[in-house]
Amino acid sequence: MDIATMLSAPPSPCPACGKIHYAGIDDVCIEAGARNRTAEYVKKYNGTRAFLLADKNTWEAAGKDVKEHLLANGIEVSPYILSSMRAEPDEHAIGAVAAHMDRTCDIVVAVGSGVINDLGKVIAWLCNLPYIIVGTAPSMDGYASGQSSIIRDGIKYSLNTKCPNVVIGDLDILCKAPMKMIWAGFGDLLAKYISICEWRISVLITGEYFCEEIAALVNTTLKNCVDNLDGIAKRDPNAIRNVMDGMILSGIAMNYATISRPASGMEHYISHIFDMQGVEFGTPIDLHGIQCGIATVESLRIYEKIASIQAPDREKALASAKSFNIETWNAFLREKLGKSAETLIELEKKEGKYDVAKHAERLEIILSRWNEILDIIRKLPSANEVESMLHRLGAPTKFEEIGFTTEAKRDAIRMSKDIRDKYVGTRLLWDLGLLDEFV
Repeated sequence: MDIATMLSAPPSPCPACGKIHYAGIDDVCIEAGARNRTAEYVKKYNGTRAFLLADKNTWEAAGKDVKEHLLANGIEVSPYILSSMRAEPDEHAIGAVAAHMDRTCDIVVAVGSGVINDLGKVIAWLCNLPYIIVGTAPSMDGYASGQSSIIRDGIKYSLNTKCPNVVIGDLDILCKAPMKMIWAGFGDLLAKYISICEWRISVLITGEYFCEEIAALVNTTLKNCVDNLDGIAKRDPNAIRNVMDGMILSGIAMNYATISRPASGMEHYISHIFDMQGVEFGTPIDLHGIQCGIATVESLRIYEKIASIQAPDREKALASAKSFNIETWNAFLREKLGKSAETLIELEKKEGKYDVAKHAERLEIILSRWNEILDIIRKLPSANEVESMLHRLGAPTKFEEIGFTTEAKRDAIRMSKDIRDKYVGTRLLWDLGLLDEFV
């Protein structure tokens, strides 16, 4: 089913989970020349004056054209171009956008991808206005999501904001996006191997909600891109459209589930650790999707080792949990993350995942369902397969290639279990008493 058909179908109970899924987004337009339909969609929401948000790169790529197109169609424009070449979606950027927001505007139109889209969703949410995103690269899966990845007090949060009313993707622009951003989009899609696997595992261990229809949607989207890998490398419009569709459908999947489970797991959290360190210490970071692609390879290697465990050692796991010292761990977090560690520490106070009694309960479930867990893990592709996919695109496959040390990688893997209150692979390893050994 294509996206347009999905969006036009009336909501009805899902045959898999019984819930009514809401896409959140009204319309999608992915075609050559799509930027020249922006005014049509603005008028659909009775827009007469658009707040046009871009950064320096996206302004040159498409922002100027969108402005002239809107003006030519009788729509006034109040533009704001972020001054930084690579802004972060933090309090400073949100404040800058809010300070430049023309309150006579009746619609928000953003031109860009990750950060610009996150900021556009925030400002549209704060001002309660319709929102249109004109995507300039198939680089991330947040286009259609009702959440924004926001850095607050040095921590990346998924903040409930405004779901775009319309996503526009002009293939003439998307196909010319820097190859690095195409790598990022593909890397973000590869992460879905891990996210769906961990979602299924969490259902067994924690009883978390799960929907087979949503999982199938994500898996089909991922397969379409993997099957057209050579076309992506050649910037073939149909293959690039597959990547952009994948980015949008991942967002819709999160909206359907009302959680981020369908799209992110420990591979995203490994990337988040590097992002947090970059904010705190000024250390270099790469595009989130590129980091996620590499982290997917690392995560698959971890799962391959887990799959080799025939029978977990109960006594070893219990002893490991009993000897775990939360104060020592918190000191480690503060050393590696600075002040942003405090949010993780406070989250653990509420969650209590290191509580010995809670651990013992989870462990018994893990032991009783170990064969089911292994069945899920063994459906994953091998790390070598996914690494080969990235190689075929020319993308990096190791953190050391993009400036991170082996020690930093190991630390990020250890800390990934603390980012959210979500059961992921590194939590499973901790529950088994094997995290440090495996890392």
